[in-house]
Amino acid sequence: MPKVTATTIAVTALLLVGLTGCTGTTPSAGNESTAPAASEPAPPHVTESPTAEPEASDAEAAFLALVGESLPVETIIPDVTDAQLLAAGQEACDRLRAGEMPDIMSLIEGEQKNDADIYADSSAIISSARLTLCTDQLSG
Repeated sequence: MPKVTATTIAVTALLLVGLTGCTGTTPSAGNESTAPAASEPAPPHVTESPTAEPEASDAEAAFLALVGESLPVETIIPDVTDAQLLAAGQEACDRLRAGEMPDIMSLIEGEQKNDADIYADSSAIISSARLTLCTDQLSG
């Protein structure tokens, strides 16, 4: 007697389901309302992710892209999140609007000036913010 395996049972079940599925009835000519229209495709099924975060505005997206390119290779904030960068960018805009000079501004606690006498990471954030988030602060 041949050995019956789980694979054999599964293949047999699929064949039976496939064969019995072909014997269904077709809608009659008198009952066309139940037949799908040939020219109307089914609407796409759209699902929303319950954990999706709100999308950033165009200015915020531009800021994140620019600051990502502008931060120094030897950044002191390698694990910074987008939310933290956006908060720092907004802080930079607020401080610029209050009259603080960008070249003496540090946005990162404990940041030290580099050999060129600037706060390199803060400078990247401030410059990126001025070009995207607070363009009213481009002069000065």
